[in-house]
Amino acid sequence: MNFKYNYLFLLLLFLNPVAKSAENLFLYKGIFSRTIEIEDLSKFKLTKTPNNKLKNIFKITNQKEKELHKILSIKIEVPLKTSSKLMNSKIGEVFLSRLSKIIYPNKILNKELSTKAIRSGILLSSFNNNQKINLIDFLKAYPNKNIAIDLNALSKTLKKVESLKELIEFYSDSPFKKLKDGRSST
Repeated sequence: MNFKYNYLFLLLLFLNPVAKSAENLFLYKGIFSRTIEIEDLSKFKLTKTPNNKLKNIFKITNQKEKELHKILSIKIEVPLKTSSKLMNSKIGEVFLSRLSKIIYPNKILNKELSTKAIRSGILLSSFNNNQKINLIDFLKAYPNKNIAIDLNALSKTLKKVESLKELIEFYSDSPFKKLKDGRSST
């Protein structure tokens, strides 16, 4: 009987697929595509010195070194328990679904798979880094060797976020309340 369990255990051990962390980042913008190793981004974050490939991407995309370094260095607190509950809620599913149109396993346009990969990357990087993540941690925890980012979709989303931010600021200033109370300068 023990032999059966040992055999079953060994069989499961060897047949169990292990998800590897991401190694390459594919950037797509229309017909434009470039690849950069995540390790190169990590080195840039540490040294603030881009390699030649990263310098070429800066030129092509009009990205500034300081801006990218700032983006790579931002740490966000992501409590594991709360974020897990949120990402498995209906609102979280909608958010991850929309995010999966921007970030997805390269050449695999499966929304469900992409959603699970993003969820996994967020939770694993949060777990590995004292419930804080940054972009590099997320990319390294992403369970696929190659990650694709659709720069067009990212740009559209950032524009929507900016307009939503402006809308929130507009309503948080309560212009209608000020008009009603007679405090408006207009």
